[in-house]
Amino acid sequence: MISIFVGNLSSYPSLLLSDNYKKEYYIKSFIKYSHQENIILLLDSLLKLKGATSDEVDELIIFEGPGLFTSLRIGYALAKAFYLKKPEYRLYTIKSLDALAITKGPDKGCYIPCLPAQKGEVFYAVYENGKQVSEVKIDNLENLKNNHSNCTIEYFPDFPDADVLYEAFIQLKDHLKPVNPIEAEPFYVRLPDAYTKIRKNLE
Repeated sequence: MISIFVGNLSSYPSLLLSDNYKKEYYIKSFIKYSHQENIILLLDSLLKLKGATSDEVDELIIFEGPGLFTSLRIGYALAKAFYLKKPEYRLYTIKSLDALAITKGPDKGCYIPCLPAQKGEVFYAVYENGKQVSEVKIDNLENLKNNHSNCTIEYFPDFPDADVLYEAFIQLKDHLKPVNPIEAEPFYVRLPDAYTKIRKNLE
């Protein structure tokens, strides 16, 4: 069974291929924010390394958010394009903060992973003993440190890649359910100002 893990949030897009959940190939672009231009090229290269075609892909795993607006949209566009090619494939989504908490955080105690949210702020959620206990929110690091002095707060300057997504999925797969690629939508904490204005003009 071939699974493709899509690092659709990190600055440098990456993909990982596993066969029966055994990691086989990892590929990454070294052109920053080249998701739109290179995701398909990376996928083609990855499948060539395996000697497989897109018809043989059984699962696609992507980050659902929080993350940068364009990167999220590209990941979901790939998922929907896969559906047109192979409607029976399975799509799984994982939150970026969950992936970090599972792969980077401690098993015990309070842990807060943080990711850049622009405007000097961060995306974050609070985890207790490995489980999320708060909503995903936006704040600045100073406020977090003042309000959660009993927690380990870790800031990640870039979003997790396909390798982190794979490691998180391996730990979560027995509890995840596939989502409908056509109905799936990214998880946004805050929409970009330009997108918000467009939506208001259309209403």
